[in-house]
Amino acid sequence: MDVKERLIEEVKLRAFDDRYIDKEEEKDILQVAIQLGVGVDQARNALKQVCDAHDYALESALDERALEMLQQFAGNDGVIDKKEFEDTVGIIFNASKQRLSQVKCQKKVKKIVLEQEFKIKQGLFSGGNWFSSI
Repeated sequence: MDVKERLIEEVKLRAFDDRYIDKEEEKDILQVAIQLGVGVDQARNALKQVCDAHDYALESALDERALEMLQQFAGNDGVIDKKEFEDTVGIIFNASKQRLSQVKCQKKVKKIVLEQEFKIKQGLFSGGNWFSSI
C-alpha cells in the first residue's frame, strides 16, 4: 500500500461518521504519514488532496481560510465589523460543507479574532455589543 492509499484509509477511519477531520484527527493522520517516511509539508499537502478528493472538511484549512478573510477585512480599515464577521462565518460554514453548525462556525471565527487580537467595530446600528454576545 503506498502512502496516499494509506492516508485515504486513515482519513476514512477517522471521518466516516461526520466527514470532518478535526485538528486531533489531522495530527494522528500526519503522524502516520511521518512514520511512513513522508515529510510534514508533503503529508499536509497529501492530506488536503485526499480531503478535497473525497469531500471531507479539514478543520485546519477552515481556520486558515477564516484567518485570511479576517486579515483582508481588517486590512481595509483596521477593524472587523459585524457584516465582515458574519461574511466570514458564512463562508466557513459553506466551506465546512455544512458539517459544522452556524454556531460552531461563529465560535471558531470568534476564537481566531480573539487570538489574533483584531479590533471589533461596535456600530450604533449593529445591536450594541454584538461580538460579546456570540
